[in-house]
Parts: sequence; C-alpha cells; structure tokens
Amino acid sequence: MYEQTTFDNGLKLVSARLSGRESIGLAIWARVGGRFEQKRLSGISHFVEHMLFKGTKQRSTKQIKEEIEGVGGMLNAFTSEESTCYFVKIPKPQFELAFDVLQDMVNNATLKVEEFNKERTVILEEIKMYLDLPAQYVHEIMSELLWPAQPLGQPIAGTIESVSKLKRNDLYNHVQSYYHPKNLLITVCGEINHHQIKGLTERYFNTHSKKPISKFKTAEASSRSKHSRFHFLDKKTEQTHFVIGFHGFSRNHPDRYKLAVLNIILGANMSSRLFEEVREQRGLAYEIKSGLNFFNDTGSVVVSAGVEPKKAPLAIRVIMRELGRLKRQPVSKNELRRAKDYFLGQLLLGLEDTLDHALWYGERILYGGEIPNVAEIRRQVEQVTEKDLLDISKKLFSTEKIHLSLIGPIDSKFEAKIKSECTCP
Repeated sequence: MYEQTTFDNGLKLVSARLSGRESIGLAIWARVGGRFEQKRLSGISHFVEHMLFKGTKQRSTKQIKEEIEGVGGMLNAFTSEESTCYFVKIPKPQFELAFDVLQDMVNNATLKVEEFNKERTVILEEIKMYLDLPAQYVHEIMSELLWPAQPLGQPIAGTIESVSKLKRNDLYNHVQSYYHPKNLLITVCGEINHHQIKGLTERYFNTHSKKPISKFKTAEASSRSKHSRFHFLDKKTEQTHFVIGFHGFSRNHPDRYKLAVLNIILGANMSSRLFEEVREQRGLAYEIKSGLNFFNDTGSVVVSAGVEPKKAPLAIRVIMRELGRLKRQPVSKNELRRAKDYFLGQLLLGLEDTLDHALWYGERILYGGEIPNVAEIRRQVEQVTEKDLLDISKKLFSTEKIHLSLIGPIDSKFEAKIKSECTCP
C-alpha cells in the first residue's frame, strides 16, 4: 500500500495508493516549527508559512490561489510545534499542476519586502484575535504552564512583541536553514503511481545541501517542581474558560494507544464520562472535552470547558472526581470495548480521505521514521486491558501534577476556591 523513496540529496517521498478515489492529497513537510525558535524569533515558522503564499519567481499570490482553486482544488498550510506543512487536495487529473504549484511555493518563494510588511500586519491581527478568544487563548497559557521558559511553551504564532521585531532577512535565513531536501518530506495519497510522483520529485527537488536535519532541544517538564501550577487571567467574560493539564506521553511512547483509549473514555466524544457527568447530568457546560497532544519527546493530557463563572468550582470538582474514579475503579468491559471500537472506527474513517491519509502518516514518518501499520495499531489497541488504564491513570493523574489555566472574572476568594477544588485523590 505504501511506497517510499529516499533520494541522493536526502529528501524522502512516501506515497499511499488508494484505488477508486477521484482526488489526490499532497503534502510537503518541513522539519521546523514553534519549538525550534529562539524567544526573539518566536512566531517565525508561522510567519514563513504565510509568506510562502505571497508569490514566487513565476507566480503571484493571486496566481497561486487561482491555479489550484480554478480546477476545484483546495490549498492550505499549518504550522505546529514540530513541523510546517503545505498541502493540497486536488482532482486526480490536476495532480501535476498541484505538485508544480506547491513545490514552487516551497522552492522559489520571493519573500518580497512589501509583502512581508503587509503580512506582518495580518499576523498581528491574527494574534490579537486569539487573545480575544478565551476558549483558545487559555490553551496557549496551558502550554506555557506545562513547558515554562522554553520554546515548546511559546505560542506558535509568536507574540505581538516578537512578530513586530522580525525582519525580512530573519525569514530569509529561516528558509535557508530549514527548507532544504534533507529536511523535507513529501507525502501523497490517492489513485496514482509512485513512479510518476518520483519523476516529478526528481525534476523539482534536484538540489543538494550539506546542511543537517534540524533538531530541537529536549523539553523539560514543569512537574519537577512537585506542586500544582496555576495561571489566572482576570477578564470580564460571560463564561469562565479553563484547561486542566497533565504531562502525557510522547508520539512513539509504547503506551500511547493505551492513553488514547483512556482519553476516549474520559472525554473525547459524547459517550464519554465527562460529557455525561458535566453536560448531560448537571448542565454545567455546553463544551466539555478532553484531548491529547503528542510530541516527539513529550506530550500532554488536557481537559477543557467553558462554564458560567459561578459554576466553575463545581465543574472542576466533578472533573476531578472523574479523574479520581479512573485511578480507583477499573472501567467496565463494555466501556472499554466501545472505546476501542471508537478509536479503530475513527482511524479507518479518516484513512478513507486522501488528504487526511497523507497528513496522518506524514506526521508519523517525519519524526518517527517508520510507515505506520494499521494492522499493528489494531493489535496494540486490542491488547489494552482494564488494568492498563488503571495503571496509566495512577501514573498521570495526581494533585501535585495538576496544571490549571483559567480566563474569566476572578477575585482572590474565587481563585482560592478554584485551587481548593484541584485535588485528584
């Protein structure tokens, strides 16, 4: 199903052939993201991502968009902590056009000064937008709590201060340092021949570089402090938004699938315990959920909610009670079975889409190195036991490991009340 080629210049190409699809998903990855950045350059990877849409030696900004959207395709990109990815989903007959446009952006972006100055303003407005969205900003605060004073805890878009000070030459140096063949990965999925993609790759990515594959500094967990960490931001909002966070597992940790099953039971869908207890039984929140973040050397488990301010202490108490229950009582066989089926079902549904499929295995190959095997994933998920979930809950969820970020109307009395509820016996 998967074929891969590593070229002489170090670039890796991996394709997945899916028969009967009318679309093709294509992604070009660079091994650079927010956690590679010095504090003064915070947000530069995200800034570069924006600038690659702003014209090449052959195409204007308008032409880049029109050539893809004009044939029914979609074009986008994202910057994460560990990667920057440019992707298209295109009708099958237009694949070569899409490949040409995407490689042109990655290989030949002009980074014009006038476009740089305009886009800086756009990004500053984007940052201000996030600051005005407490449901999102509270997650940025949580990252800083989990990984303080280090790149992994910095906002991916940067800060108003850091972005305001970036120079066009900073972006040029960033591209020269990280956008070279050894540091790139191409993933393709759809009804297409690997040999055809290989030919296009050889045509457009034929340069050689002595630059090494990029590396980042290993994250240092805040949990060494041996006590809970809190960040309260007083703001007049209709809802209080909070995130409860714990350090989790890395992307390739042997227990990652056990944690994924546990997360489903805790709060990943409408059948979860948190959704049932917080929303359905008590009506405390519209949105209540748990989620996982996996990085190459660390990870996190987070629970987030938005509630009426006066109900925040009760909501946190209920969440803590559910976390404690996972530590004390094994889940039922039926609940475990439903969680496994949900995980495997969602995996298979996602792999039906050509772009989602290309992004799914691309992220894993970029740092894990190995092509994921669905049969092996199924085997590991099926091996998860009730005791596994009990052991992981005991390992991760304890009072001294709690991190809490909260945005809403607060005073000292309210803050003390929230802290008092953050116990996970």
